[in-house]
Amino acid sequence: MIDPITAFATAQAAVAGIQKAIKLGKDINGLVSEFGRFFDARDVVQKAANDAGKSGKSDTGRAMEIVMQANALRFAEEALKHQLVYGGYPELWEMMLKERMKIKQAREKAERAAAAERKKVVAQRLLMAQIVGGAICIVIIGTIIIFIVKQAVS
Repeated sequence: MIDPITAFATAQAAVAGIQKAIKLGKDINGLVSEFGRFFDARDVVQKAANDAGKSGKSDTGRAMEIVMQANALRFAEEALKHQLVYGGYPELWEMMLKERMKIKQAREKAERAAAAERKKVVAQRLLMAQIVGGAICIVIIGTIIIFIVKQAVS
């Protein structure tokens, strides 16, 4: 995973490339990789901004830098949206948003399923440890009782 500073630079370069290509009249379908680079980099910066805000870092300057970059990329995304919508491709933006939502929901569902499976495995291991521990206790108590009974009989 790339660091937020590099991701921000990548996103800015992608936006500049997209804007230049649109101004030159390049077909929007040929800009798929640039859009992909922008959104990938934006996600890295946004994740870093979210993590910086939650972690309570003492390095306020770094946190502020990441948050400001995330904000700048939000504005850049809005500018790209306007270029697409007003450039004659409003359905493309809407389709991208719908597809992004489907992908996000599928990823979150898979993450929830994986977390539930991990919890299930942990619970099974804990139960097995309790059963084994209980069996060991029964064997020890049984051995002690047998030893006491033999001592009492003799």
